Amino acid sequence: MYQVSTVNLSRDVRQADPAFGTADLGAIAAAELVSLLERFRELDAARNLSSDPYLVITGRSGKFHVRTGRGKLFLYNARDTVEPYAELTPSEILAQLERDTVTVAPFFLGSDALLSAPTRVKPAPHRAIAATILVAGVALNGYTLYSAFYTERVDARPAVVLVTDEAEAAARRREIAGTYATGSRPGDRVIVVREDGRVEFSEVGATGGINANADHYKLGRHGAKFRLSTQDSGVVDVLNLETLVYYHDTYRRK
Repeated sequence: MYQVSTVNLSRDVRQADPAFGTADLGAIAAAELVSLLERFRELDAARNLSSDPYLVITGRSGKFHVRTGRGKLFLYNARDTVEPYAELTPSEILAQLERDTVTVAPFFLGSDALLSAPTRVKPAPHRAIAATILVAGVALNGYTLYSAFYTERVDARPAVVLVTDEAEAAARRREIAGTYATGSRPGDRVIVVREDGRVEFSEVGATGGINANADHYKLGRHGAKFRLSTQDSGVVDVLNLETLVYYHDTYRRK
């Protein structure tokens, strides 16, 4: 059984509206949950965008939020909203809920990354505890010395491997395109990502000047994450479809 709540959704999850608020569906069985998820991903795109509906599901491996878009389902860790999401089918979400340890896939990776269970490491014998503490102490001292003499530049441009497959790049640009902001008060910063490869930076309440500028970007990867590598404005990290990070500031989709 799984504990399920809806946010901005009707109880049958066929309609989205902020007026619905939050509703507790209680404990539901696996087959009913799969059916619920299938209906949820058929939600009208316009209502989905304007109402920001989602499901809250609690299973053995923890508490999760499930959102939808373009007929797809996206699983988020409810306790860490900036953690990368996993794009899964209803049955894969069910399998994830049954895990002893959650292993959410990195942003935009396929669901195959979820199929291998985490490796369990046997605890070290008691006679090795003292040696382990000694090694840890040496490592900690070394890291402290390293930290004292090294400071990462905030404007350092990390290596980015550009996405060269134009079909994939175009699809990802469509998904990422949108308006993101650090807040809604005057002085908060705004990033507008265009599907055609343009990106615009501004401030809430500003009418131009040095705080507003436009640039061009290329889509790339750094490890498992996507990044927008601009010509003159640095690198914008894409944590998920709702969140960007630029110079250590977090921007949420509006």
